[in-house]
Amino acid sequence: MKNTQLKLKLQLLLVMAIFGIMGPIVRAIGLPSPVIACLRGWIAGIVLVLFLVISGHEFDRRQVKKAFIPMALCGFYMAVDWIGLFEAYNYTTIATATVCYYMTPIFVFLASPIILKEKFTAKHVICSLIAFVGMVFVSGVMDAGGVSGDLSSNIKGILFALLGAVGYSAIILTNKKHPKGDPIVRTAIQLLVAGILTTPYVFLRYDVSELSFTPKGIALLLLLSVAFTAAVYIRYFSIIVKIPARTVAILSYMDPVVAVFVSVAVMGEKITVWGILGTIMIIGAALASELQPSSK
Repeated sequence: MKNTQLKLKLQLLLVMAIFGIMGPIVRAIGLPSPVIACLRGWIAGIVLVLFLVISGHEFDRRQVKKAFIPMALCGFYMAVDWIGLFEAYNYTTIATATVCYYMTPIFVFLASPIILKEKFTAKHVICSLIAFVGMVFVSGVMDAGGVSGDLSSNIKGILFALLGAVGYSAIILTNKKHPKGDPIVRTAIQLLVAGILTTPYVFLRYDVSELSFTPKGIALLLLLSVAFTAAVYIRYFSIIVKIPARTVAILSYMDPVVAVFVSVAVMGEKITVWGILGTIMIIGAALASELQPSSK
C-alpha cells in the first residue's frame, strides 16, 4: 500500500513537472493565452472522444451517467480557472497573479477536512505554509517590490486570480468527491465543457478574424492539446482520486518551481536568490510533508 502511494506521488510529481514545462510551447504558438486555452480544451476533448469511438473503448454507461453532471461541473470550474487567471494578468503583475492563483493548495488543504472528511496534522499545516511562502519567493514578488501600479486595477487582478484559484480547487475537490467512472470519459467531458464555455469569452475579447495561425503554431498547438493535455490530464485525474487532497495540494507547488527552472534553462531568464530560496522551501516542505520516517 505504501509503495503504491509512493508511486502515485512520484507520478503526480511527473505530471506537475510536465505542466511546468509548457511555458515555452505556449509562448512559441504565437496566440493569446485565452485562445490557446479554449482551443486546447476543444482539441483535447475531441481527440479523446474520437479515441473512444475508433478504439471501441468499453466503459460502464451507468457510471458515465452518474459522473456526467459532476464532470460537467468540473468543466465549468476549469473555465472559471482559466478565465480568472487570464483576466488577472490584464489587471495586475504576473508575479502577483501567480501568488494569488497558487492559493489553490491552501484552499484545497482547508476545504478537504470539511468536504472530503480528510484529517491533517500540525506538520501538514506547517509544511503547507512554508511551501506557500516559498511560492511567494519563486513568483518574483519580492524582486518586484510587491504590488505596484493602480490600486483598483491590482485589486481586480487579485480577485480574478483568486477566482481562478477557487476554480482550480473545485476541480480537485469535485474529482476527489466523485472518483468513479472511466478516466478517459471523465477527462473528455471536463475538457470539452471547458472549451465550450471559454469560447464566448474568446469571441468577446478578440477579433477572431485577426488571429494568425502559422504551420509551426498549429503543430505546437496540436502537441500541447494531445500530448500535454489529453494524455496528461487523464493520468492527472486518475491519480488525484487515489491520494489525499493535502498531498495533491502541496505537490502542486512543483509546477511553478519547474516552470521557473525551464524559464532559466530554455528562455534565458534569470533566477534570483529569492527564487532559489523559494525553490528550496517548496521542495523541502513537500518532502517533509509526504515522506514518513523509517522505523529502522
